[in-house]
Amino acid sequence: MEMQFYGAAGGVTGSCHFLRVGDKKLLIDCGMFQGGHDLEEENRTEFGFDAKDIDYLLLTHAHLDHCGRIPLLVKRGFRGEIITTSATRELARLVLMDAAGLAAEEARRSNRRHQRQGGAETTPIYDITDVLDTMDRFGRSADYGQKIEVCPGVSATFGDAGHILGSAWILVEASEAGRQQRIVYSGDLGNRGKPILNPPTPAPQA
Repeated sequence: MEMQFYGAAGGVTGSCHFLRVGDKKLLIDCGMFQGGHDLEEENRTEFGFDAKDIDYLLLTHAHLDHCGRIPLLVKRGFRGEIITTSATRELARLVLMDAAGLAAEEARRSNRRHQRQGGAETTPIYDITDVLDTMDRFGRSADYGQKIEVCPGVSATFGDAGHILGSAWILVEASEAGRQQRIVYSGDLGNRGKPILNPPTPAPQA
């Protein structure tokens, strides 16, 4: 199993983690970088992998720094399955529709400035059509504590993270070449130590 980090490694936003198990390629989250203009430009850069090659995306929760670049992933060719809790699916739809609307408004403001001052036209990072296409990629819903077979040789268990509605830590178990491996991705457990919902279910040790 190969694991690489494309966000939230040297910082706290832009959660995006890549797993390769055999010939299958998975992501855990695909979030936006947040915090300033330079990070806004970073959101438009290449992912570091080919979106068309990703087979599955496991989504921990619907905060923008965990789900915000999924429509861009779809826009660039992702045609795999998104697996998450049913509550996260519904919240992600609202969050991403709002993000698309804000991106369109920011592009309009920027283009008005460019008309006065000169400069290249700005386009939104993605639009509402991209969000609707993204919602079509959501497939199976995960129930807390119930193992789900993602694909042959790979399973995932979602546990209650107590962070926001539908949030989860994810335990990934992979079998490759006769070897069993486990990885726990915590997402955002609780809320700075004080969960706003139920206390989080303890994640197992990998």
